[in-house]
Formats: sequence, C-alpha cells, structure tokens
Amino acid sequence: MVGKSLKHKKLRTVRRLKAGKFRENVLLVTAPSNPENLFDVIEEKFLLFPYYTEKEILVYGIAGNKGEAEEMLLRLTEEKYADS
Repeated sequence: MVGKSLKHKKLRTVRRLKAGKFRENVLLVTAPSNPENLFDVIEEKFLLFPYYTEKEILVYGIAGNKGEAEEMLLRLTEEKYADS
C-alpha cells in the first residue's frame, strides 16, 4: 500500500527502499516489533539502525506524511478485523 503523495513514484520509492537509499519524511507501516501491538510506524531512515538491520522487516505500507500513515493504519486495522 502506498500513500497518495507517493502514488506516482511507487516503483521508484520501492526500489530505493530495497536498495537502502532512504529519504526524509517517508514513513513505513510495518509488522509490529512488540506482539501486543497491531502495527509499527517508523521513519524510513530508522532502517539504518542496528536493531532493524539485524531483523527482517515486513512493510505493509509506505506513506509520504503522517496523515497518510494514519489513513493507512485505519484501513489496515479495518481489514484485519474484517478478516477475523
């Protein structure tokens, strides 16, 4: 899932993420690091920290700003509870 502001740059954004080239103000909605949470929202540049480099991170969405990340969380949460 990609936010509206990054929709037209979807392929480039995903390629940059896989290549380890991170941009400012790009947020990732990921699988939770704590099993008690539903999702984590982290800035893309945090993937450079040792904690994240040592783990495989499952990315559910990429957002261009906080508002898009919140919309994504709402949609993902609704989908998750609709499936159960």
